[in-house]
Amino acid sequence: MTKLSGLQSDVLKLYRRCLRSIRAKPPDAQNKFHLYLQYQFRHPSKGGGVSKRDVMTIEYLLREGRKTVEMWESGTIKNAWVTKEMSEWAAKEHPGLHRRVNAS
Repeated sequence: MTKLSGLQSDVLKLYRRCLRSIRAKPPDAQNKFHLYLQYQFRHPSKGGGVSKRDVMTIEYLLREGRKTVEMWESGTIKNAWVTKEMSEWAAKEHPGLHRRVNAS
């Protein structure tokens, strides 16, 4: 594996931090948080559509992501809102996750 750049390692650290914070959420809400997280990181209109050379946008998204995970870690957030657009994207891209979110 090649050595990661500073921004790449920052993105991975943020993603892992988000995953760890999701474990502290109520079990019935964890799938919604996972869907929200994947949508933010992978959807083409969000993090998934950013070129790795677009440093300013990546830094902006990292700042926004850190604010989000800090809210999650504060303990006041118990559930995540999943929009219709997120559900449709999950049904198309990640059918297993979509079924788990709809079941809860």
